[in-house]
Amino acid sequence: MKNKISIYHITIATILILILVIGSLILFVNPVKKTVRRTSENINEQTAAPVKPVFRKDGELRFLNGKSDKVIKAIDIEVADDNAEREQGLMNRDTMAENQGMLFLMETEETQAFWMKNTILPLDILYVDSERRIVSIHTDCVPYSLDQIVSAKPAMYVVEVNAGYTRKFGVKVGDLISF
Repeated sequence: MKNKISIYHITIATILILILVIGSLILFVNPVKKTVRRTSENINEQTAAPVKPVFRKDGELRFLNGKSDKVIKAIDIEVADDNAEREQGLMNRDTMAENQGMLFLMETEETQAFWMKNTILPLDILYVDSERRIVSIHTDCVPYSLDQIVSAKPAMYVVEVNAGYTRKFGVKVGDLISF
């Protein structure tokens, strides 16, 4: 009988041990998932700097003397011909070469108004009618200004160049553009 009692006691002891192990696992192991920091990935991660717009040469624009049609000066132009490009314009650009500018192709000839919101560079803004004649020039437009810069007459095209460009090369109201 001693043999049977000892097997019985061993079985009971084994069951009790299993209950204790399972119970302790339930009590001491946290079922909530914890986020694991991967230091090798964190070291390589960097905050991405905003991408600065880069000049895209879409063509060439020539300023012509309004009386003689002689070329005054030519620039490379980036063309803004849809709403998104016209809205973006030269905003957030911190450099532009002297021989570069932007040409805005407007949908209708009417009084145009621009501003310098988020525009880092001081600009000269030229408003041009459908005959491609410059109808007004605003020089040295102030960066970041929210003031409206309005054309003196209806315009179909707008040209933006670095501030001082029109004065330096003698571009004036009445002159023409060709592109």
